[in-house]
This record gives sequence, structure tokens and C-alpha cells, in this order.
Amino acid sequence: MNKKALILHAWYNKHEDHWYPWLNKELQNKGFETYLPEIPTFNTNLPSLTASLKFTDNLKIIDNKTIVIGHSLGCLLAMRLAEKYPYQKMFLVAGWDFDDLTYEHRLFWKTKINHKKIKKNVKEIYCISSDNDPYTTAFTVEEMNKRLGGKFILIKGAGHFTEKDGVKKIPDLLQYI
Repeated sequence: MNKKALILHAWYNKHEDHWYPWLNKELQNKGFETYLPEIPTFNTNLPSLTASLKFTDNLKIIDNKTIVIGHSLGCLLAMRLAEKYPYQKMFLVAGWDFDDLTYEHRLFWKTKINHKKIKKNVKEIYCISSDNDPYTTAFTVEEMNKRLGGKFILIKGAGHFTEKDGVKKIPDLLQYI
């Protein structure tokens, strides 16, 4: 069975933005079969967890050889997938696991995140933060990391890991993949 990687972009972002194409190429060079889809409803004012899960379920790519990388809202989708499926590794870049960040994300919070189920399904979890993220503080990400039993990685000066913040690559990720 081949190694697979699913990269989940952020809210109001596209699959060709920021560091996603770079990571996609790096993973392909490491022998991964990669998926970098445009997630339905992520470019709307009210992204839908139901539509996003249905879309990712239909890809039929998640198994015990899959790694999932989420960015911002993509982290929430990665965690919701981890509640349903076992997979190899999860990377949460600028994510959060509490339900009161924005009203627009309310469809992702019909239930609280099930940290216990996620830890059972995904053995290696990495929570990546920056020391100057305007949306999710390093403290918030580190606390999420503790709840998930993962490894916390702090990257200085990366903001919210967007091109606007000067981030087109995240080389620190590669050593954990």
C-alpha cells in the first residue's frame, strides 16, 4: 500500500495558495500519492462540516498509511476526519480545537472535538504555531497540543502561515513526515 497525503487548505484560501503547492511537490518527491483538493464551501461565509466530510469521504483515500495536513480551518476538518478514521499522522498548522473562535465556523461545532477518539485513531500528531499569529496564539495551539497528546512545534515569525506573512514553504515540517 502506498503512502498518501491529504492537504486541507484554510478558509477563504485555495489549494494553489501559500505553501500548499510546495508541500504537495515535496511529498510527491518523497514517494507520496498526494491529494490537494479544493474543499467545497471553504470559500463561503458559512463553511459546512457536513459538505466537507462528504467530499473527503468520497475521495476514499484515508487509511493507516495516510498523513493529513490541515491549515487553519483545514485543521478542524483534519480533526473531524480523525474522529472517524484511523490514519498515520496529522499535522495541524495554525489550528484550534475550541468552538468560540468565529461565528462563521459554527457548522463545525455541532459537537465538541473528541480528543480521546482522535488520539486513539492517530498515533502521531503535530501542532504547529507561530509566535506572531494574529488568529491563533502559540499558547492556544500549545494547549490544543496537550489535549491531543502531540508534539508542539513553534516557528518564529510565520504569522498565520500565509503568503501575506511571507510563508511559501514550511521546511520544518519535512523532518516529521
